[in-house]
Amino acid sequence: MRERLKDIAVYCEGNHQKIKKMINSNQTVGSYQIDCDYVCMGDALYPKALYDLEKPPFVLFYKGNIQLLEKKCISVVGSRYPSLYAKEMTHRLVDKLKKDYTIVSGLARGIDTIAHKSSLDFFTVAVLGCGIDVVYPHENTHLFKVMQEKQCIVSEYPPGVKPAKHYFPFRNRIIAALSPDLYVMSAALKSGTMTTVNEALTLNRHVLVLPHPIDMKSGQGCNQLIQEGADILTSVDNL
Repeated sequence: MRERLKDIAVYCEGNHQKIKKMINSNQTVGSYQIDCDYVCMGDALYPKALYDLEKPPFVLFYKGNIQLLEKKCISVVGSRYPSLYAKEMTHRLVDKLKKDYTIVSGLARGIDTIAHKSSLDFFTVAVLGCGIDVVYPHENTHLFKVMQEKQCIVSEYPPGVKPAKHYFPFRNRIIAALSPDLYVMSAALKSGTMTTVNEALTLNRHVLVLPHPIDMKSGQGCNQLIQEGADILTSVDNL
C-alpha cells in the first residue's frame, strides 16, 4: 500500500484531489523510481503536526534528514523583497532561536533565504512549492544543495514538477502546520505571507508579527495583523 501510494502521488504530480480520487478507485498505476526519500501518512516519520491540516499531504517527498521535524519547530516567513530592517531582525531572531528549534521556511528569496542561511549551523527545513528536485528560485541553487545534504528539504510534489503559482498556497499550509509558532517578519497587504498567516490562524497556531514603519509597503500586512490583534514582536533579545 505504501509503495502504491507513492506511485499514485508521482502519477498525480502531488495533486491532493487527484490522489484522493485515485486511491478510492481501482485504477492501476505504474511503478516509479524516484531519486529521493518519502514518508506517507501513517508512517512513523510522517510529521505529526501535518495531521492537523484539513488536507494533509498523502505523501511527503524529502531529501536530507526528515527527523529534524521531530524537534521543536519555529516557522519564519516574510516577503521576497524585505527592507533592510526586516532582514536584520530576521537574522537576529533566527540567531536567537536556532539553538533550540528547527527553523522552517519556504526557500523563497528574501526572508525565507535569510532564515535558512542564518540557521545552517544548526537545523533548518525548507518546504518547496515545486518538485523536490527543482531549485526555485535559481539563485538559491547553492543553498538548495547544502540543505539537501546537511539539513532537509520537503515537498508534497514529486521530482520533476515545475513551480506554478497555485502550488505555493498549498506549500504555505505546510509551513504553517509544522510549527506551533509562526513569526511574520514582513508582509505586504496582499501576499503569500498573508495566506500563510491565514492558514496558521485556521490551525490555531500562535502568530507573532514584527511591526514596521507606517510608510513601509513591505510591512503594511504586518501592521494590519497587529491592528487585528496579532501578538507584536517587540524584542528579539528576550525570547
